[in-house]
Amino acid sequence: MRERSYPPPYPDGWYRVALSSELRRGDRRYLECLGQEIVLYRSDVDDSVHAMGAFCPHLGAKLSDGCVKAGNLQCPFHGWEFAGDGRVAHIPYAKRLPVRARQPTWPVCERYGQIFLYHRGAAAGACKPDTSQDPPYAFPHIPDLDDGRLVYRGKHNAGTVHMHLLEFAENSVDFQHFSPLHGKMFVPWTKIRVPGIEIIHEAAWELETDPNLRHLAYFKNNAILKILGRTIQRTRASAKITFYGPAGVVTFRFTIPDMGEMLMFQTHLPTAPLAQQVDFHWFAEPKIPSLLVSYVIGNWVAQWQNDVGIWENKIHRDRPLLVQEDGPIMRLRRWFSQFYPDGGGIKVAAPEAVAAGE
Repeated sequence: MRERSYPPPYPDGWYRVALSSELRRGDRRYLECLGQEIVLYRSDVDDSVHAMGAFCPHLGAKLSDGCVKAGNLQCPFHGWEFAGDGRVAHIPYAKRLPVRARQPTWPVCERYGQIFLYHRGAAAGACKPDTSQDPPYAFPHIPDLDDGRLVYRGKHNAGTVHMHLLEFAENSVDFQHFSPLHGKMFVPWTKIRVPGIEIIHEAAWELETDPNLRHLAYFKNNAILKILGRTIQRTRASAKITFYGPAGVVTFRFTIPDMGEMLMFQTHLPTAPLAQQVDFHWFAEPKIPSLLVSYVIGNWVAQWQNDVGIWENKIHRDRPLLVQEDGPIMRLRRWFSQFYPDGGGIKVAAPEAVAAGE
């Protein structure tokens, strides 16, 4: 019932599939994600990373059981070799190669200590997605990571959360859940509540206005602590959350007054229709003490855990009963629908029409 209530589980976009450190030169890794079976490998020639269909088109052997040889992936069964673009590069016993044959491949980008893959779903009427096309938008460059102003400070594997990716995106515009779920302070990294402290949220959501960057959306939040009933202005901190596509890759930029900035990746990799592998990977200015970095990141993770319990047990309402004070939920869904070849069947009725019961 839950799965049937949601749009298709694998919207088009960039997804993190591994840490760079998990794939050394010549390594292979088998992946089941995004409704696909994929082999990820790193060249033994130039360290480039490639992703292709996990099973040999010859007689079906599992390519991750083979080896990397002179930049090609060699099948363990008959020694066929495949180049990173999916071409058959060598068959040890054949005089002629099947030059038109191509093993499915996926665009890959390695950046900031992580490996990302672009997934494209099948268009209406097509049996399989066309993985040969270039992604409609490149994986982003983040200037203060590129120039070293922010440096790597840590990572956290949060495991699997049983939810649809749309829920995380929709959460950013559901302003009315902030007080009941995120209005209390918790000990960072835990579900232990800190008594006497409330969090006041000032939230906003907006789309990128550049028509060439329609895949970007932004959630902005200012948080102030209320301690024993008194609002303490010097506790004000701000966060800008950027969605690079349908929430497979999201960055959080935290600004702490008089201290500096931190940037955290939160990534979701769909491993099944209602299952997301969630990872956190963060950077900060070197001058910010490690304890403060851990506090800020851990506080976000503690708050995020409050949402998980809701996400894992709810269904999707394609025509929700909304009131005027609810956030721009239907606008978010309209934006999210672009990441499906056919819109994903997402209902985008105007909120006022739904609120009126139409």
